[in-house]
Amino acid sequence: MSEMLLFIAAGLIVVLAFFHSVAGQRRLIGPLLMGKSEILSNPTWRAIILFGWHSTTALLLLIALYLAMTAGGLAVGNDLQLIVTAVTFIGLGVANAVLAKFKHPGWILLSSIGIITLTALIIRI
Repeated sequence: MSEMLLFIAAGLIVVLAFFHSVAGQRRLIGPLLMGKSEILSNPTWRAIILFGWHSTTALLLLIALYLAMTAGGLAVGNDLQLIVTAVTFIGLGVANAVLAKFKHPGWILLSSIGIITLTALIIRI
């Protein structure tokens, strides 16, 4: 059962990464880079903004891979790693909800991933 929950959490992270990359590029980063600010006229800063945004997506996919490999028995995921993963996603979900006043749906996925990971850990113990 805990393995299935980790696979579900990993799948939700992949969904989150997809929407972060595609929708974020379309609705946030693209329009931001089309702005006329002094910083955005610098090609280096533009590249850093794009790199930072899409690096987050890559890191999300790395965490999804870790959870899936742990669930599949291909990686040794110890309790501390899973606790840190769960607490981090729950914290990110709460921060997203508070900062965006519940208007950005990211908090739902972030919190769900954390809660599912924590539940998997509790069942595993």
